[in-house]
Amino acid sequence: MRGSASRAPVLDRPRTVIRVLLITDDPGVATRLDNTLLAADHAVERVPDARGGLDRALSREFDVIILDRGLRAGRGLELMRKLRRAQVLTPVIMLADGDVRDRVACLQAGADDCVDNLTESEELLARLRALYRRSPYRTGTVHLGAARVDVTRRLVIHEDGTRTSLTVQECAVIAVLGAEPGRVVSRARLQALVFPDRHAKSIVDTYVYHLRRKLGREVVTTVHSVGYRLGHVPVRLAGPASA
Repeated sequence: MRGSASRAPVLDRPRTVIRVLLITDDPGVATRLDNTLLAADHAVERVPDARGGLDRALSREFDVIILDRGLRAGRGLELMRKLRRAQVLTPVIMLADGDVRDRVACLQAGADDCVDNLTESEELLARLRALYRRSPYRTGTVHLGAARVDVTRRLVIHEDGTRTSLTVQECAVIAVLGAEPGRVVSRARLQALVFPDRHAKSIVDTYVYHLRRKLGREVVTTVHSVGYRLGHVPVRLAGPASA
């Protein structure tokens, strides 16, 4: 009898559970996104106000934050700025209306992505997963050639076992560049994410200089008139730990 050989069953790959913090005071938006995220087997916690959202975001227990631009009294943008001032670099998707100026304002405040409130569920999930894949906070590590950065402890661990400590801002610059290795990040983008309260355009250049002094000139590559790209740490031949 033909076709008697049985096929092995195809096993579904386990889905990646992304931990999402949803900050919105709109019951309709909350219900729709709760249903979308839970149907995709993601873990979602909803907070209905800016203060609670900041407190939960500071816990750093989440992989991605979804923040509603329409929080009461314009607090969506205000909260976005506070998150970056507090050095919360968890990827953020902001929900806004269809106005281009509104979306630009969200990105300038430090959001990683911005979507229309009525964006289809499939697109929102795709954007969520893309941010999750790029985030160095997913593994807590940024790889730099002959060294790796422990983002949580702000330590550079070299191949020879020596360690170099980083300041909060230095580590944040590495984390932002490490989120998209190989891509150029503009000075304006780095400034919005890492130094939202500092208006001097030279602040990014200053911290890149500090990183190069600690880790070598190759750690950050300058792309003239555009911005910076993550580089690498060369093999250390000898020398004491610089921590």
